[in-house]
Amino acid sequence: MSSSSPQLTRIRWLGAIASRVINQRPDLEDEFVDFLGVEPIDGNPLSGMSVGEIGVCYEALLAGLDSASRKSSGQYFTPDDAAHFMARFSKEFPKGKWLDPCCGVGNLSWHLADVQEDSGQFVRDFLILGDRDRTALLSAVAIVGADFLPESDRQGFRSLRERCVVQDFLEEKEVPEHDFVIVNPPYARDVARPGFETSSAREMFSFFLERIAKCSKGFISVTPASYLSAPKFKMLRGILSERLSGGTIFSFDNVPDTIFRGYKFGSSNTSTTNFVRAAVTVCSPSMGEWKTTPIVRWKSSSRGRMFLNVQNLLSCMFVGPGEEWTKVPPGFEDVWKMLDSCSEKIGDIVTSSVTPYHLSVALTPRYYISAAFRDLRRGSKEILYFRTKEDRDRAAAVLNSSIPYFWWRVLDGGVTLPKRVLKSVPVPEAAASVEDLVAELEDTEESCIVRKLNAGMLNENVKRPWDLVYRLNERLLPGTLPDFTSLYSSDMFSSDILGSP
Repeated sequence: MSSSSPQLTRIRWLGAIASRVINQRPDLEDEFVDFLGVEPIDGNPLSGMSVGEIGVCYEALLAGLDSASRKSSGQYFTPDDAAHFMARFSKEFPKGKWLDPCCGVGNLSWHLADVQEDSGQFVRDFLILGDRDRTALLSAVAIVGADFLPESDRQGFRSLRERCVVQDFLEEKEVPEHDFVIVNPPYARDVARPGFETSSAREMFSFFLERIAKCSKGFISVTPASYLSAPKFKMLRGILSERLSGGTIFSFDNVPDTIFRGYKFGSSNTSTTNFVRAAVTVCSPSMGEWKTTPIVRWKSSSRGRMFLNVQNLLSCMFVGPGEEWTKVPPGFEDVWKMLDSCSEKIGDIVTSSVTPYHLSVALTPRYYISAAFRDLRRGSKEILYFRTKEDRDRAAAVLNSSIPYFWWRVLDGGVTLPKRVLKSVPVPEAAASVEDLVAELEDTEESCIVRKLNAGMLNENVKRPWDLVYRLNERLLPGTLPDFTSLYSSDMFSSDILGSP
């Protein structure tokens, strides 16, 4: 389907769409040909593909046509299992019209229609598709219409196509009349946009969510997980909490498996690595409180179990010291409350002056956070200085327990450990009475140094034995000690944890 002419390539793409839908629905052939404006091509190359697979094909086509434009527009598509996971929450919404303002080739809208009691009626009367990419929009309308409208329902297809619009959701003054939104918004940096309260964030998805919150009764959306914690999204969090009565937020890690498996955030084509942690936010008018999951991890072998069981990880959302939206795991609520009530933080006992009393902390955590008494030879680190040995030892006890890792996962959990989060780590009063464990930390440190080659550089870190970490936890978190297994686990949905095959 490649061609030196982008226009001809798009025409041939629509010809392939025409071939698929007409072979499937010959009863609507003239409607499809009139709407798509092309004749079907020979061979039906999209036959047997799911809507998600068709989306991947179109993504690859766009990458071949203009990879730079695709990256700057943030235009990517949602795989079938993630789209179905999102769509099933629509069952918790009242009856109403649904708008998909960035429909692409229809991944989300197809699954939204599929979960309705009467999919044909929903497509005919309650679904509105929009996209600024005309080729993608035409593809979506044809695919969804062909797959769900009743036999020979010409009027139903005409009704669907009349409601669907080519438009930039952020630029148009008026958007189609609707009740709810399902969306996978663009993920790209943008210029400041006058008229948007979140203008200073300069992120397309943030502008989308702001407008959706102000013109809709509720929504289901993919977002970066960073919007829960990053300071630049504080205004967005305020708008959502003010405009909506509640919601549930599922926060997904990008290791070992990733929810988009490279299809969402690649630059010029699909990638096996997804560097952005994604979230799914569901806000129904019936929700009266906010809930979040911890940052969810799973292996590819547990992917199906993850989608079926992730709702069991929802717990009450708290507000952090920097007005972050927390990601507290179920069973850790008392730990959060105890730590949040601590009057002293790491930042309160460090000094800007260089002193003999210091700790070295790696700032690129993955499965643990720790602190070394000696300087770690590595690129990304923070050296904390303290006025007294006693202050340093209290900090050493805290920073080598599970507290900083829990705190980071709850307040951030991104690729790096922000210094603002590190310095906000609470220091429980019990940290002053663990001199024996601090001495053990110092005495055994050299045997705990680990080295990893990264980008040609050998980086050091200190990995404490779990037994020693657990004893620190017992002393620092008396009476509130939960099972930290799931917090550190690379798979929260393994048969060992769920107790099922």
